[in-house]
Amino acid sequence: MLASVNNTANFKGLTGLTMYIDERIMLNKAILDASVDVPVVINANNPTERRERFNRAGIAWVIAFASPYLTLPLTNRLAMKHIAKLTKSYSAKTDPVNKLIKISNKHLQKGADIETGAKELGVNISELIKTNGGAEKVRQKLVNAKNSVLAFDMAFTAGTVGSIGFYNNWKTKKKTGRDGFSAEFSMAGKEVTDKRAEKFRQNEGRRKALFYSFVALLTAMPLAIKKGLNADSANIIKKYAHWFDYDDGILMKRFPLFLAACGFYLGVGLASRNETEVRDNLIRSAFGMVAFFGGDQIIGSALGKASDSFLKTQLLDNNCKKTFLNKIMPPVKDIRDMDARSKKFGVGAFWLNLAILFGILGNGMPYVLNKIIKKDVEKDAAKAVTSEDFLLYNDIHGKNLRSRLQN
Repeated sequence: MLASVNNTANFKGLTGLTMYIDERIMLNKAILDASVDVPVVINANNPTERRERFNRAGIAWVIAFASPYLTLPLTNRLAMKHIAKLTKSYSAKTDPVNKLIKISNKHLQKGADIETGAKELGVNISELIKTNGGAEKVRQKLVNAKNSVLAFDMAFTAGTVGSIGFYNNWKTKKKTGRDGFSAEFSMAGKEVTDKRAEKFRQNEGRRKALFYSFVALLTAMPLAIKKGLNADSANIIKKYAHWFDYDDGILMKRFPLFLAACGFYLGVGLASRNETEVRDNLIRSAFGMVAFFGGDQIIGSALGKASDSFLKTQLLDNNCKKTFLNKIMPPVKDIRDMDARSKKFGVGAFWLNLAILFGILGNGMPYVLNKIIKKDVEKDAAKAVTSEDFLLYNDIHGKNLRSRLQN
């Protein structure tokens, strides 16, 4: 469902809105998360778990919008001014040089290509090249600026969202005085939940260190991209450098977003407080990753095939590159490339796709997982009761035995 970003000004109403969302992976992701997170929060087992899930969903959703629309535009301009040192202005409107952050990495592999990339953005940089030491020098400056922005984005996106679990743990402990998975608080007493969390509480420091080490690795990744782009010979980074571009200069592509998602899902998983929460987070994260980074395409392809077969539309891109996956699961065309009749059904298929994912991830999965959690807690609670009864029996009968021996 990911398409190239083009001008949507000629398309108004629901069609234009759908195209705008469909073509921008971060927006697509944020809206899917928001629609799924509402029932996930509602289906929480108790107020404490509901607060934790609201924090996780709310903070993540705010960052999904704040990062591209508030933080990154400022970061881009700071990078162009202080790292590339090509502009004196923070405004993209008054200084078109700020638009150069949008140049694709495919035009940043040799100095001769950067003017082509700039022209695609409607910016003439001939004079800029003359006053900054030539095309190769400008290319190097732009590579430095773009990868500085990417490093910040990786650290901010993965680090902030991935830390929510550890923040929730601290907040819950402070408010309730209890350890353990908050979903279990209405299912068992403090003694049981604290006992179930004992092993995880002892190694929390190591789990935090592992998470922040991974974030540091993501933050360092742009150094490898910079080295690959600056290399004289062809290499794998140059071949796939366009994967690390930004739509509109501010919106992550699918691959770097996938890496960032790995970071914050890792943080969520490592913040787990017992084995049941590990399994709960693992299943939620796996379903979320599969659904968005492939599941949406599977559903979209199935809907497109059904529409083309029964409604005689032309939603599927039968002229796409014949890769193994495309043969099994033909992709849906960009909505803008459909004919007038198919465009209407394409818009409907897009929203139906989100509705199906909403039903599976937002309602079906929480229902099943809540059943599993309850079963785990009841099993441990029963063990605890049995152990207490055994100790009480031994205590009573031991006293009776001592009494008889003394007599």
